[in-house]
Amino acid sequence: MDSVSVIASLLVLVTVFMVCLYIRRPSLAHIRGPTPASFLLGSTLELYQEQAGETDFTWQRRYGGIVRFKSILGEDQLLITDPKALRHILSASDLYPHQPERRMMSGFINGKGIAWACGDAHKRQKRIILPAFGAPHSETFLKASKVAAEGVCAKWMDVVNGTNDGRAIIDMYKWLSRATLDVIGQAAFGDCFGCLDDPNHILVRSYQNSIASILGSPPPQQIFMLEILKYLPTWMTEYVLERSKDKRCMLVKRMRKTVMGIGRELVRKRRDVYAVGGINECKDVDGEDKDALGLLVKEYMKDENEEEILAQIRTLLIGGHETTTHTLEWALLELAKRPSTQAKVREEARRADATVRGRDGVWRVADLEGMAYTVAIVKEVFRYHCTLPHAYRVAAKEDVVPLAKPIRTEAGLPMEEIRVPRGTRIVGSIAGYNRNPDVWGDDADAFNPDRWMKDDEKEVTTVGVYANLLTFWGGPRACIGWRLAVIETQVFLIEIISRFEVSLSEKATRVRREACGVVAPTVEGEVENGVQLPLVISLAQQ
Repeated sequence: MDSVSVIASLLVLVTVFMVCLYIRRPSLAHIRGPTPASFLLGSTLELYQEQAGETDFTWQRRYGGIVRFKSILGEDQLLITDPKALRHILSASDLYPHQPERRMMSGFINGKGIAWACGDAHKRQKRIILPAFGAPHSETFLKASKVAAEGVCAKWMDVVNGTNDGRAIIDMYKWLSRATLDVIGQAAFGDCFGCLDDPNHILVRSYQNSIASILGSPPPQQIFMLEILKYLPTWMTEYVLERSKDKRCMLVKRMRKTVMGIGRELVRKRRDVYAVGGINECKDVDGEDKDALGLLVKEYMKDENEEEILAQIRTLLIGGHETTTHTLEWALLELAKRPSTQAKVREEARRADATVRGRDGVWRVADLEGMAYTVAIVKEVFRYHCTLPHAYRVAAKEDVVPLAKPIRTEAGLPMEEIRVPRGTRIVGSIAGYNRNPDVWGDDADAFNPDRWMKDDEKEVTTVGVYANLLTFWGGPRACIGWRLAVIETQVFLIEIISRFEVSLSEKATRVRREACGVVAPTVEGEVENGVQLPLVISLAQQ
C-alpha cells in the first residue's frame, strides 16, 4: 500500500473512533435481526461476501420484510424487502437520497452523470436524456438489438460448423458483452462500435471483467473502508481515491480515460454533423431526436458542459450493456437447464417469425409483446436474476414508514409501521423483494415462468416500472433504459433459441451468483478467472 493510502487509512480510523465517541446514534433495537459476527464488522461480511441475494433471502424468511443488521462498530442499518415500505422510500428521493459514500463511488467510476446526480441536478439531467429512452424510440431499440443478435448467431454458426460433432462450448459473457456494447452504441449514440467483429476493440478490453474486478469479492478490509467513508468529508475521500495506487482504483482510472476518449470523439462527430447539416439532420421523421447523444450534444452547445456529457456516456455504456449482458446469461442458463421450456420458446419464436415474414418481414414491438410465453420467460428472468441486488439510501430526516405486512418486534409485539430515525442507512433489497413470497407466492424461490401466464387477481403493491418488479428500481430514480433492456433481452433470446439448442457444460453446473456491483456468473473454483458462463450450443432441429 502506498504512503498516501496508509496516511489516509490512519486518518479514517481516527476519525471513525472520534465520531463514535461523540455521536449518540439512535437505536433500532426493537426490530429483529441477526446476531452480528463481530463488533468491528457486524453482519457486513455475511451480507456482502456470500453469493448475491442469499443472505437477503435467509433474513427475509427468518425476520420478515424489515430486518435490522449491524454494520461496522455496532451501527444499526435496515434491510428492507417489504413492498409498501420500498415504494414509500423509493418514491421519496429527497427524503431518502443515495448514501453519500456510495454516490461518491458512483461518481468516481462513472462521473457526475444521471446515476450520480441528486435533487434538482438529477431532475435536470433526467429531463434532458429521458426522451431518448421513451416508447417512441422502441422500434429503434428493436432494430439495433436485432442486428447485433443476428451478428452473434452468425458468428456462432461458423464456430459450430467448424466442429466435428456440431457442438461447441461458448463463453456467453465474452460474446454477449461485445454484442450489447454494439447495441448501446447504436441505440444511444447512433454509432456501431464494431465490438462484435473485433474482440480486441478498445471498449472490449476496457470493459470486459472490469466491473467484476473493481467491485467483486470485496475482502473484509475493503468492506470496512467503504462503510467508514460515511464519516469522512466527500472531498477527502475523492482526493485519496484520485491519488491512490491501489490496483482497483488504477483500473477505474484506466477505464475512465479510455471511455472519455471515445466519448469526446462521439461528441466531436455529432457536432460536425450539426454544423454541416443543422440540428434537424439528427432527427427522425417525427421530429424527435434519434438518440441520447443528440439530446446531450444539443444541450452541450448551449452551456459547454462537456464533462457532464462524458459522464452520461460513461454511465450509459456501463448501465446499458453490463446489466443486459448478465440478464441474457442468466436467461440462457435457465433455458439450458430446461430443454422443454427452451423448446416452447423456440416454437413460439418460429411461429412469430413466420407471421412477420408473411406480413412484410419487419419486426415490431407489438410482435414481441404478442409472444406471451417468451415475455413470461423474460419477466421471470428479471425477477429471479435481478442484476442489481441492492439500492442504498439514507434517511435525511426522521420518518414513519408504512408496511404491507406487520412485523414482530423483539418483544413479540406486532408493528404495522416503523419509525426510521434521521441518518439511518437503508439497504433496499431488490433481490429480496423480487423473491418475497407475500408478493410472488409460496414458490417465490423457484424459477417458474408459468406464474406470468396466470390471471392473478391478487391485489399487490406496484413498486417498479415494469411488471411490479423492482429490477429497474422505482420512483423518480427508476432506470430510464428499462424499455431498451426488455426489448433487447427478448430479441436476443428469440434469435439465439430459434437457431441453437443450448445445454449445460460441466462448468455451468458450478455457476455462482457473484456479487460484484452487479450479479454476474462465475464458476466455483475459478472465481479468480472472473465472469464466465460456458454453455454448449448446437444447431436446433428445423
